[in-house]
Amino acid sequence: MPFEFGYYTEFSDSVTKADPVVAAVAKAIELNQWTGKVYESMGAPSAPITSKEYEVFTRSKTARVGAVGTGGWGASATTALPVSADFAKGITLGTVLEVGEEAVIVKSVDRSANTISVFRRGDGGTAATHAVSDPIRVIGFAGSDTDLKDVEGYHEKTAAYRNYVQSVFEIIDWTLHGEYMRKGMTDYQAKATLIREAEIRVAGNLSMMAVNGYKVDAQNGATRYMSAGLLRQLADTAGGTREVLTYNVNGDLTEAKLLAAIRQCFLAGGAPDTIWCSPTVKTYINAFNSANSSLAINANKDDHGAGGLYVDHLDFEGNILAVRVDAAIPDGKVAVVKQEDLKKGWLEGDGLRLVDEPSPSSRETRKSLQGSVGFIVENVGLNHILLTGITGGTTERVYTTKAAS
Repeated sequence: MPFEFGYYTEFSDSVTKADPVVAAVAKAIELNQWTGKVYESMGAPSAPITSKEYEVFTRSKTARVGAVGTGGWGASATTALPVSADFAKGITLGTVLEVGEEAVIVKSVDRSANTISVFRRGDGGTAATHAVSDPIRVIGFAGSDTDLKDVEGYHEKTAAYRNYVQSVFEIIDWTLHGEYMRKGMTDYQAKATLIREAEIRVAGNLSMMAVNGYKVDAQNGATRYMSAGLLRQLADTAGGTREVLTYNVNGDLTEAKLLAAIRQCFLAGGAPDTIWCSPTVKTYINAFNSANSSLAINANKDDHGAGGLYVDHLDFEGNILAVRVDAAIPDGKVAVVKQEDLKKGWLEGDGLRLVDEPSPSSRETRKSLQGSVGFIVENVGLNHILLTGITGGTTERVYTTKAAS
């Protein structure tokens, strides 16, 4: 499938208006089967990037599930009951909670101490002891008219993550243009060949940057801007001011561990739909489900095709996640994402284009293919989770077979 540089054609100004030769040649670029897939899958930002520094926004989502905090709950206690910090942010007087087989009604919340006071036996049943980490969930609201003046409102917040554009610069030695023409190429063919060779190199850079790029701010002592790619944005806590979701596999990647990570993302309120992995890790995922010995393959004596099953989608409790491969992703990581939150954009006024470069001599002509691009991952800490610590996995399948009827 042709490599799409993408979205530099969105500009109509004289600087970044796409050269028709550049655009046409880009359509013809063929890369490795697993190269540049994350980059190409990224959509366009809702607004063009207009400066070398830009912000990526994430809207918070009130936690509807939590856990009993340190110390647990005694069966008769009604005050200073510890709960998880995020959970304490979104509950108020009258919120009905279910913990174990007991329903309680919140009487007050101390968000500095992450504790609550409650009416026990809100369901008329028997109060019980609840241990640290026992799950809690909101199941409704039960207030009286006299309570309304004390019910607190809660609004979601927007967190901003600063990122930067990164320049792409590839010199084209235009002196080869004449050589190609002497060998029989037309002017257009010679130009297209040189541009294509440069674009292949640029495409390789963009493919790696989109996944592995680091965030570097030129104002902080660096001499060049760099843009954080997918993996860096999923892991960057911005000095503790930004929430991220991660899962440490700590060994072999198994189906149970991948599903546990996806579950963690869903419990946080996210809605991931795509799993990005390396070609090696894809072989581990291919063994999922297929390793179940209850799966039967019908054998037909007339069928001499070779090959095996592969997993292109994963079913998590009815939610179907696509499994996709990019060679730029390291074998030790897997990114579970909501695809529509991944975006890329060329800096307005600095899209991918051909530019004349100064020549070392008056007899030499040089051009460069250059532009500045930035990567955007929205809703980090909600719709995405990064799996780390993968050291291996199972690639063998176990089948039972039966003859075709």
